[in-house]
Amino acid sequence: MPPKLDPIVEARILDSARKLWIKGGDEALSMRAIARAARTNTPAIYRRFRHRKDILRALVRGTQQQLVEVLQACQSLEEAGQRMFEFAMAHQREYQLITSGLLFRINEPRPGFELLKRRSAEWLGGSPQDHTRLVLAVFSLVHGTAMYLITKTAPNGIDDELLSALNTTLGLVIQNRERYQ
Repeated sequence: MPPKLDPIVEARILDSARKLWIKGGDEALSMRAIARAARTNTPAIYRRFRHRKDILRALVRGTQQQLVEVLQACQSLEEAGQRMFEFAMAHQREYQLITSGLLFRINEPRPGFELLKRRSAEWLGGSPQDHTRLVLAVFSLVHGTAMYLITKTAPNGIDDELLSALNTTLGLVIQNRERYQ
């Protein structure tokens, strides 16, 4: 019978990996760097995570769960868009992790997207599938605005205007939701 793995060590590994990701992105996330930051050794990491991809998957899942918790408290699709934007700005590196395309490479589901389809059906009627295009439009607006600011490609001094434009456009898209069905 294999020995039981200490869950505290696993939590320390994931916390260290998250901090390394936040500090330096993908390049900072080597097994040695994680082991050093977690005050353990690489064999201890490999006993818990066979591949670096497994650590990334755990980081993605954790960040997705944080976002889902934020979205679950929302009372409208417009509020969900605003909260998602706030999450992206408050957790920029983590947001980049879950939207980097890594999800497609490791074939992870997108629970925030699926949640908003279900909640949109509750708020606006219809089935979750009826709201796919509407939720995609909301995600696109939020993501585009967030990435414009996160990557600092927006001209200086227009942050407030971008946020105002995002909120106005979210309202217009949701008011005209029949165009997205």
